[in-house]
Amino acid sequence: MTIPHPPACSEVGLPDPEPMTGERIALVAKALSHPARIRILEQFGDCQPKTVQDIVAECRLAQSTISEHLRVLRHADVLCRTKDGPRSWYCLRRSVLLQYTRAVKDLAAIPARTQE
Repeated sequence: MTIPHPPACSEVGLPDPEPMTGERIALVAKALSHPARIRILEQFGDCQPKTVQDIVAECRLAQSTISEHLRVLRHADVLCRTKDGPRSWYCLRRSVLLQYTRAVKDLAAIPARTQE
């Protein structure tokens, strides 16, 4: 049995994230709004791609449940998927999360006072 070699977990070759409009902010916020999806994202702290089986083993949820959470995260562009034959590898799109973080920070910013 051969052990699969995961692709590099990188955003090289991926299109730039779309601008963080109000609709995109809401889409990413919705994707982050479930504790199981946060647990899934926490698995990518090591910058290593994961298969569905890797994620299922760590989260201890049904594969169908994990697959639905992955669909939501991919739709929001928080995760990307690379197909490798019958296997799919998932990687975190850190650029999207950073862009989202900046957009939320801008929303929370206190405006500068104008001179009277």
